[in-house]
Amino acid sequence: QLDIDVNSQKSLLEELADTGASIDDVKSLERACRYFKIAFVEGMSVIKSFKLNEKKIERAKKTSGFFAITAHALDLTAMEAYRIYRLRDEQEKHFQQMKSQMASDRQRNWSEEGKAGRLFILFVSMIIGSYVRHIWEDTELHKHFSSSLEVLDEMRPIRCVEHRGRARHITAFVGDQVRICEAFGFAVPKGCAPDYVSKQTFTHKRGRPRKKKATERDY
Repeated sequence: QLDIDVNSQKSLLEELADTGASIDDVKSLERACRYFKIAFVEGMSVIKSFKLNEKKIERAKKTSGFFAITAHALDLTAMEAYRIYRLRDEQEKHFQQMKSQMASDRQRNWSEEGKAGRLFILFVSMIIGSYVRHIWEDTELHKHFSSSLEVLDEMRPIRCVEHRGRARHITAFVGDQVRICEAFGFAVPKGCAPDYVSKQTFTHKRGRPRKKKATERDY
């Protein structure tokens, strides 16, 4: 990163020096190109020359890429501690996602097999959740939903109803649910689209028949 910053600042200064452009804000340029000493033409805001500031480079090298790892009662070398704890930040983010998005803040298990099964389900759920977030960010869904969780909440009311001896029935897809299916490339199940019309015909009106009007008779 230090090499990238130095090369980009050098390219900017070379371009300004070759064109002889007047600098509107000298202080801002010096802050943007902090790894170089810049000399200006006397009485003008035009770059005369520039050279690398070796002291700032050495100072940046000494303070770049260092971080602290705190461990308790462990006899580890620096590289051993790094190999063990280097993914700690990502692990904490995964645990946070499990507790919030996956609603698994408490693991109620009675056996090691059950715990392993729950962790496997959480692992698969995190993969699916990452894919949902990817589609939400890269499609028009981010204009209609503030987060990927809202996408999941929108699809949550859909139900598949099963009765013994009858065909399964899926509730209708309406509004943004159809837009979500289009974004993910899913086809709306047959008979669940908003424009679906039942092919079943009725020879009589639905519901209870009307009561016959009472008529007066002379006896």
